[in-house]
Amino acid sequence: MVLHEPDLGAAEVIVAVDADSRDTAAADHLLYELIAAVDQPVVACTHMVVGGDRPHVAVSLAGAADLAEPIRAVVADRGAGLAITRPGASQPELAGPSQLVRGAYVAAVEAALGTAGRVVRWPGHEHGRGVLPAAELRSRCGIDRLEAIGGLPITDDALVDTLDFLRPVRRDGQLVLQLQPAAGNLLIPFELQHQQKCCADH
Repeated sequence: MVLHEPDLGAAEVIVAVDADSRDTAAADHLLYELIAAVDQPVVACTHMVVGGDRPHVAVSLAGAADLAEPIRAVVADRGAGLAITRPGASQPELAGPSQLVRGAYVAAVEAALGTAGRVVRWPGHEHGRGVLPAAELRSRCGIDRLEAIGGLPITDDALVDTLDFLRPVRRDGQLVLQLQPAAGNLLIPFELQHQQKCCADH
């Protein structure tokens, strides 16, 4: 099963923003602002940007409608780099400081190919709550694969405590959630909410 985009068909618009976010917590907060501004179903990801002065995090949003204008409005005064891809366009639209445009462009390419990215919002994320059997977690949340750290096998009836905080990754066009063993014979997400400097999940 492949990650289900939000009813995009062939008409996917991707807007990537590099606001030089220092970490995933800062990037998540930027995404929450952008998601609220576009007010439509999206696949929203963070992307690590290497090179330049220091590693940092860019973001991308993919949706069926044109997301560009509301996103421009949110980041207008932030000196961010933007990369916008639209169906049928031969080249992406780029804007902003050159050092940040590069990060936005990389994020847009990764979003388009589904080869990388930490996924913050996607259709089905709202069902990832409480304790669920592994098979139900996959089917309800649209997650293609569950992976346990260390290669431990995960059976369909294995119980996963979502901790109400899921951050799968995109790999080869699939949505992959990494898990780790926890007390009580449970599995929990590898990325934990309290690992972030900011602990508010919107």
